[in-house]
Amino acid sequence: METFYKPVFKNLWPSIRISLLTTSKYCALLNNYNSESDKVENYLKDFGAYNAMEEAASARKKYLEKENKQILIENSSLPLDSFLDFPKRPQKKEDENDEYNNESFDETEEEAVDKIEPVVGKNTSLHDFIPTKKVFSEKELLQQQIVSTSTFSDSTVDVPIKVIQEQVPELPNSMKFFVYPKGDVSNFPNPKMKHGDLLGYYLLDATSLLPVVALDIQERDSVLDLCAAPGGKTLAMLQTLQTENITCNDESWTRLGRLRDIAKWYLGGVPSSMSVSRNDGKQFVDPLYDKVLVDVPCNTDRHVLISEDNNLFKPGRVDERLNLPSRQRDLLIAGIQSCKPGGTIVYSTCTLSPAQNDGVIQATMEHLWKETEIDSVVIDLSYLRPIFASIFSFFPETKYGQLVIPSLSSNFGPMYICKIKRIR
Repeated sequence: METFYKPVFKNLWPSIRISLLTTSKYCALLNNYNSESDKVENYLKDFGAYNAMEEAASARKKYLEKENKQILIENSSLPLDSFLDFPKRPQKKEDENDEYNNESFDETEEEAVDKIEPVVGKNTSLHDFIPTKKVFSEKELLQQQIVSTSTFSDSTVDVPIKVIQEQVPELPNSMKFFVYPKGDVSNFPNPKMKHGDLLGYYLLDATSLLPVVALDIQERDSVLDLCAAPGGKTLAMLQTLQTENITCNDESWTRLGRLRDIAKWYLGGVPSSMSVSRNDGKQFVDPLYDKVLVDVPCNTDRHVLISEDNNLFKPGRVDERLNLPSRQRDLLIAGIQSCKPGGTIVYSTCTLSPAQNDGVIQATMEHLWKETEIDSVVIDLSYLRPIFASIFSFFPETKYGQLVIPSLSSNFGPMYICKIKRIR
């Protein structure tokens, strides 16, 4: 982290570093499925916490009044290709146009052999070859690979990655979450069956709710949570009270077990509107969903600093860690393929790594442009900054998405969010 994060975050890094090594803050997500949720809400307020979604809604109103700017997209139901001009993809060479295939084969075998220039002839001197200047050890080669997978730079490939503004969506006011004011490091008590027949609130990092906010779930939306377990974001989506059809997928039975436990304690079991599947996320390729959340496996910066269990930086997991950006890209591609044209995809991580954040977005868009007929755009989420400024600290220098960085006064995150709209 010192090697790769310090040059990116510069003067912000000392604050981020000490915050990562300090106990993180949690919010209390109110469980609307509890029969006495009003009592639970008052119970949380008695601790000095406040409903952060309510404050964000007020900030959104002030932001729109202050900006009063022309909205690029007046109606998100309009087909975006009616005003987005995508350049034509480069045509791939057909086999029949290859110089090799048009070559005449009238010459004899002897004539063809005579045309071949020898690489090493009788008069070739060993001094004609460039000598090896350095031999790299296995450790040095590994370090080079770590550098290449941990850094991000703008692509030199001419790929049209469009970032457009969209009308600022309404906030999911039913998704109430309570936090302590900035600078207050108090902890919420663990939830107990004190009010009603279900647990009254769920503790999680408040930044985990931002992908759900960005997803902007509407009534009758069909939703796919591609990497759903352990289930915090799934529970948050259900708290919007908009989901009538949500598919929760993960490739781990153990993690899915935790999701089912959450459903049991907070929902009374898996509801009829929710289906659970265990599959490799890359197998989802049919465009069946209006909204897709792709919360990918990542470095999990906080976890690796405080826990030895299942730590991604253990020597035995080097290959897995180096392959993360490639795996993340493949999962995001699957998420985009699973989304209906006109639908939206939200990509998220809980790492500061530029390669796993903006880098994966860039690599995905390049792949879609070169290898598929899918047109998609990145939706500008910069409006999240002023709306949630009183709760989170944002890094201002991302290229495609938004990044919440930890700070001592507001020790949430990290969390990266990027929103993509599939056009056709």
